[in-house]
Amino acid sequence: MRGRGTWDLGLGAWGMGRGVIAALALGVAPLSAQQKVPLVLHHLVLDVDSVTWNDIAHSPFIRDQFAANETGYLNPPDAGTGIRLMGKYSYLQLMPSPSPAFVGIMLAAERAGGLATLRGQGAFQDARQTSVRGHGESQGVRVAELSDRIRPAGVDSASPRVGFELLQYTTDAARRRSSIDSLSEANRSNVRFFAEYFDSGKFFSHLTGATLAIPVDDIARISRVLERDGVAVTHDGEGAIIKLDGFTLHLIPPYRGAGVKQLQFALTHAAPANPNYRFGPKSQLRFGPGLIAVWDFDVK
Repeated sequence: MRGRGTWDLGLGAWGMGRGVIAALALGVAPLSAQQKVPLVLHHLVLDVDSVTWNDIAHSPFIRDQFAANETGYLNPPDAGTGIRLMGKYSYLQLMPSPSPAFVGIMLAAERAGGLATLRGQGAFQDARQTSVRGHGESQGVRVAELSDRIRPAGVDSASPRVGFELLQYTTDAARRRSSIDSLSEANRSNVRFFAEYFDSGKFFSHLTGATLAIPVDDIARISRVLERDGVAVTHDGEGAIIKLDGFTLHLIPPYRGAGVKQLQFALTHAAPANPNYRFGPKSQLRFGPGLIAVWDFDVK
């Protein structure tokens, strides 16, 4: 936690991701260029069973080697008991909960004025004063003054078991940040606002993929909202594969149980001997080969 008692997390976007760089190298338009408002992953909030969460929370490897983290009662924007694992461009929050599991998907806009454009594409409600779990007004963390947050409303509203929000740093937050890092006020990137929390000496760089099981109706709603923005969505039966720059989200029906099924990570450095770690009865974190790790939550 770098000596901080709380995480004063802003809500923003990753400027130029690995997907953009790769696309430019190949001479094709990056995914963000196809979107009316470029969106990237900001963070995921995922429930796991209490045994798995307890193993993760008390793991010396997770605490000391995997990622900069905070464990215990977490302040908003996503309040409650859990563990927050900080990456360079995105972060992951795991929380203990009984089934059916909650899933929170938070995407961030890259350009100033992006949320205003999104509001014009459909019905949204302001979410800046509430946590994704509906804990009410944020206290202790400067979420309200750092970010604007909206969530789909009306026919696009997600069910109580799914949180889906779109985020953007405010002009005031960027201006205050400029007095610290001397970067342009136009820079609203995740990497800028995560810099004081990210630890490059630990393995976790950023999330590159996630497979989440959520209700079919929620899959349709999320897909519909993102397709209006020009996000690349491939329909896979009742599921969907959503491609953002640097991150692929696979949404599947919860026929074998709701919640997180798999997470994929990019690493800052390779783990010697490609180790495996088990957490709880069905969770396994596998490293390698190379600068990747895969965390399966439904291992037989």
